[in-house]
Amino acid sequence: MRILLIYGTTEGQTRKIADFCAERLKAAGHDVDESDSRRRLPDLDVASFDAAILAGSVHQKSHQESLINFTVAHRAQLKTLPTLLVSVSLSVAFENGADEARRYVDRFVEDTGFEPRSIALVAGALKYDQYDYYMNQIVEHVVLENRAPITEDREFTDWDALGKELDAFVASVES
Repeated sequence: MRILLIYGTTEGQTRKIADFCAERLKAAGHDVDESDSRRRLPDLDVASFDAAILAGSVHQKSHQESLINFTVAHRAQLKTLPTLLVSVSLSVAFENGADEARRYVDRFVEDTGFEPRSIALVAGALKYDQYDYYMNQIVEHVVLENRAPITEDREFTDWDALGKELDAFVASVES
């Protein structure tokens, strides 16, 4: 199967997730075309793929503008393909955060006019070494709110769960 994998990343965790997905799919014998949504892809023929995976992280309650723009620009072609949205956020990492993470997906659907066949809510990472003072304050007071403070880099991604989500999506496309 030929799979298009487009991702949007800010600090690099979603790229790491996209790379994991691409490697897993390739190991299973699939042909994967992986690209950052910020790249210009003038010759891209979305309809030539059997399936698509869109992966993006959430910052300030929205996915990357470049991923939203890509999805809007290719919406008609994407609607013809089985598509998985991998929505990466810290909300999923915390108890009772799944509802908030689903609202981010709802906003993506509203912003793009595109509803993917499958959705995977995936926990991201905190990368304090990449944050300035302002971003550290947002993480501490908005993201973590009343949760225990976290003051060092921490990856929350559950790689096994992501692998199972990916396998389930591929199985649904193949059947």
